[in-house]
Amino acid sequence: MKLCWLIADDRGGGIAPVALTCCLEATKAGHTVTMLMLRSPTVITSNDFRVASFNLSGDAIETPKILLQWLLKNPQDIVFFNGCSEFDPVIPYLRSNIKCVYVVHDTAPQYWRLVLQEEENLEAIIAVSKTVTNKFSNDLKQPQKLHMIHNGCIFPNLSEANVSRQNDLIFLGGSNPAKGAFDTLNVWKQLVKQKFTGKLHWFGNVTPEFAKKINQLPNSERIHVYGHVSRDLIFSIATSAKVVLVLTRAESFGMATIEAMSMGCVPVAWDIETGTQEIVSANHTGLFAPLGNFQILAQQVLSACDNYSDFSAAVMERARSDFNAKMMWKGYEALIDHLCTLKPLVRTKNGQEPLPYTAPIHRFQLLPSPIRSIIREFVGRSPTIGYWFRDMRGW
Repeated sequence: MKLCWLIADDRGGGIAPVALTCCLEATKAGHTVTMLMLRSPTVITSNDFRVASFNLSGDAIETPKILLQWLLKNPQDIVFFNGCSEFDPVIPYLRSNIKCVYVVHDTAPQYWRLVLQEEENLEAIIAVSKTVTNKFSNDLKQPQKLHMIHNGCIFPNLSEANVSRQNDLIFLGGSNPAKGAFDTLNVWKQLVKQKFTGKLHWFGNVTPEFAKKINQLPNSERIHVYGHVSRDLIFSIATSAKVVLVLTRAESFGMATIEAMSMGCVPVAWDIETGTQEIVSANHTGLFAPLGNFQILAQQVLSACDNYSDFSAAVMERARSDFNAKMMWKGYEALIDHLCTLKPLVRTKNGQEPLPYTAPIHRFQLLPSPIRSIIREFVGRSPTIGYWFRDMRGW
């Protein structure tokens, strides 16, 4: 079959790695596969399947029309939409010979609201976790269209040479408050007070203003800030660390978590309702702390380091057995088989000319930049307030 994964780009986030894994597994299964991006690819290339791009930028108002034209010239059996708002408006205009699947990757309404609007024009909806499913499943008129398929990953081979680990930590949230950047500042202070001697490897884009905050921390010479780097480097560093800090307030699934776990890092997370709870079992494959209690959080980090041998085997087994590429593809393969049994769907705007894409208005962006910065920092400094407002991204 001809299968196409639509994504915005490969410049960050968990969608591109998941789509890449799907494309590789689909190719192995004998399908003709295309990954189609809105913007130019930066790192993803493949000799196994087609990687294409519209090379658009800005608001890209012409996207729906261009995508419809592309599908006429490049017929597909199934198209998987993956959280790219510029592509989404074309759904009701698609011909009935195309099966249309929408993959919901996040709990924020901006990521799942469209499936409620276009439910009748979709053959299937995929949610990447129960946490995501719970956000909108009760509002579906045809709940049988909804399928929960956990994300999966192609993991590197473990190096036998890296059996010796230091009491090092990794954090993958950059300076993003929602990912727990401010929480990481606070837990580091607590760790230093409790005589922690390890290093902190800090990944992700960090603004110059936030970098100053990191540099002002005690023992900041033991904090290594990498910025946005390749996944290979993160995997490499993870093989010599013991703990991954999972302090996000809105983790829809946890790709970074399973990637770190696969290399032997023990997750230490806030005890809140996120996708992390679907991956990590308390006191078995990770440790939790009450939201906002940095003293206990630091103690859990130290406990994970001191008792690392009690966790390491179970942590790697959980990630590599339950969230590998083959497990994810098993779910997709079953769905594809089901889609083949469905009758063609006549969509509501089939045959019409698609309207130009209209970018949504984010009210938060209408505020002056200094005020936005103050709000971000206020929310970012409070784990509880951040959790309350966790799904207001895109507001």
